[in-house]
Amino acid sequence: MSVSFIDYIALMRVNVEVCVTSVEEAVAAGKAGVDSVELCSWLACGGLTPGPGLLSLVREKLSDLPVRRRVLVRPSPGGFHYAIDERHVIIRDTLLLSVADDGAGIVTGALASDGSVDVQLLEIVKAALNGRESTFHRAIDHAQDKLAALDQCIALGTDRVLTSGGETLALDGVAMIKQMVARAGNRLVIAAAGGINAANVVELVEKTGVTEVHFSAQKPKEATPSGAAMSSANVGINFEVVPDVEKIEGVMNALVKAGLR
Repeated sequence: MSVSFIDYIALMRVNVEVCVTSVEEAVAAGKAGVDSVELCSWLACGGLTPGPGLLSLVREKLSDLPVRRRVLVRPSPGGFHYAIDERHVIIRDTLLLSVADDGAGIVTGALASDGSVDVQLLEIVKAALNGRESTFHRAIDHAQDKLAALDQCIALGTDRVLTSGGETLALDGVAMIKQMVARAGNRLVIAAAGGINAANVVELVEKTGVTEVHFSAQKPKEATPSGAAMSSANVGINFEVVPDVEKIEGVMNALVKAGLR
């Protein structure tokens, strides 16, 4: 007997991932009951590769919690067409970060000059992972043909694709995300990202059929600047953040109430 899309949604359990930039954020997310965390730095630019020390300590701090760990490998805040040196950095970071945490999956992505997936680089990264989980990140949202790029990820043996459907906000990209979910089937996981919160997460899941959502959960820390500024170009600006536990709990509660967890 075939299962309708509505019935399929009713049977789903949606996994929740929070993007974190500190041990404090990772621990807060873990204690809130998320399924996974993705470690990165400089979240304001979309995230860059974090240091191995952070990855190693998060591994220790989360050792008693059932939380999957993933780490972003992105060398620069620009686009996803990488020069030769940046390609070498991606490969080296993949190898070096495995020393800090050999159980963490790698989240990365790159595009060729024609807007397709950079298959050559991703094949090298896949080999360097030695069987660990791989995620192709939102570089796919900049691909010339997103469904063709998804097919390339599937052919590469990618485990997971992170996407907003080509839009800044996932809710604006629901049509493409739904197509990607259908195209992927059970060959890889489509995780939705981009402006997800408690108010829209259920709508997003119901419209797309995604089984995983990804979002950041941090808020500015109240602080009074004192002493010399660390950047003369940003005097008076406070960059400190703290975990936004209320946002995480809001998303989790919304999914529970909708029967999606």
